[in-house]
Formats: sequence, structure tokens, C-alpha cells
Amino acid sequence: MSDTLLLSLKPQEHIPIYQLDGDTIFVYTSDDPAFHGFGGSHRNDFFEIIWFTSNADVHYIDFTPHPILKDTVYLLGRNQVHAIPGSKPAARVIAFSRELMYAIEEDHLRYLFLPFTNDGITIPPDMVEPMAHLFDLMHLECKTKADIGVLHLYLRLFLIHLYRFSQTLSSSIALHDERVKKIYILISDHYKEERNVTFYANAVNLTPKRLNEVLKERLGVTVTQIIHTYLVIEAKRQILIGKRTFKEIAFELGFSEQAYFSRFFKKQTGITPETFQQVALGIFR
Repeated sequence: MSDTLLLSLKPQEHIPIYQLDGDTIFVYTSDDPAFHGFGGSHRNDFFEIIWFTSNADVHYIDFTPHPILKDTVYLLGRNQVHAIPGSKPAARVIAFSRELMYAIEEDHLRYLFLPFTNDGITIPPDMVEPMAHLFDLMHLECKTKADIGVLHLYLRLFLIHLYRFSQTLSSSIALHDERVKKIYILISDHYKEERNVTFYANAVNLTPKRLNEVLKERLGVTVTQIIHTYLVIEAKRQILIGKRTFKEIAFELGFSEQAYFSRFFKKQTGITPETFQQVALGIFR
């Protein structure tokens, strides 16, 4: 598996970026050598489904800790930072390229990978065995014929079941509101240069006040809070990548002065960018 997994590592970065080429899908378990390359902090230029099959400590998604619980599934979107400190837990993993994601026709399945759906999806006890069987079929196909058409059908079926399991999550319920989905996509595309709530409200034909009310009702946050979350996550990513100075990061994120960026970062996180860099490198390296 480790010989065929098409990963591209950029060694000059503190957080490596792993890539999958073309119509590619890999299915493997924690017993496969490929899994052990993903322990340290990294970013994926693809999509990943991680099904933990034993209890362990925690893993981090975009620097936020999440418990590792048996039969809980986490879905990772492109460019999210992921780290599993310490020993690697037992897990089943499905990694697939952007091209395969784009080929999934159902919007609600693709939206499972939006960055605010990081709570984890619990597989019901009566569905653990059927889901394991589906995974085993994917694993076998990947190791033998590797027919991309068959693998894509299995992937879609796997995601359909995860979507059904997720229906009790508030984030999944929010996905039924097309306005919420559109706003998250818009913010992810424009948060660096556009902080005005009116810009996003106009896109969904709502007043700024009503848009914030909708988001509060669905997710308990406002547009500004979502923008700030994106800014903090990207700031942390850039700090740990280590290729830019704090001043350059500030300008890239739309701050006219480094001092404004530092004050914003401390207000949102409770620590300065410099302190975050010192503390986090020990966790996410």
C-alpha cells in the first residue's frame, strides 16, 4: 500500500500537504503501512473518511481536539489540518481525490465534508457489521481489480449511510437549509477580503439581521463569528507552515497592520501568535 499511495510531501513546510492524483481512491486500515504516515500534523489536498474502531485519546481537526471513540467516523475536507498525537488508534480509512468528490451528484453528500461538520458521526450498533462489510468490499476491490467505477459506487453508498446516521446532529440538520450551505461556501471563498455581512446577506436575498437570525437558529453563530473562525484557522495553519512572517500572514488575511492581526488573534484565542507558534509546534509537529 505504501508503494502505491500517491502522496506528494512538501518537506519545506512544517505542515506537509498530501495529495492524490486523478480519479484516485485508497482504502486501508491501521494495519497498513500507509496509515502510519498520517500521525503528525498534515493537510490533505483530498477528502478522507476515518472510522475509528477502538477508543483512544484525542485527535485534532483544525487544531480543535476531538475524542477518539469506537465506531465514530470523522470526515475531513480539503486543506483541513489533522493530527493524531501519540500512538495510532485502530481505524479504517477511505481517502479519495477531488475528482471523485466532484463526481458525486448529491449535494447533501458533498456537504458532509464542510468544515463545520466536524463533530463525528456515530455508527449505530446494528449497522457496524454491515458497514464493516461494505468497507471490506471496498478494501478488497482497491487491492485487486481497483475498478474506479465500482469503488465510486461503494463510496457513494458509504456516504449515503453516513448521511442517514448524521441526521441527529445539529450541523447535519442545518445542511437542509440551502441558505446555510450557500453562506458557508461563500464565506470559505471570500472571508479574507470580504467581512461585510451585507455582502453575504445579499447573496441569499436576506437582510443582514435576518441572515444572522437564521444562522443563530441553525448553528448558534453569526456571519461574523464564522468569518472569524475561518481567519483564526487559516492564521494557525500559516503560522505552523512557517513560510511567511507574521506581517505577511496579516496582510494575506486582510489586515492592514500586523498589530491589528495580533490583537485579533489574541482576542479570539487568548494568546498571541508568537505564543501559539511556540506551544503548538510541540503538539502538531
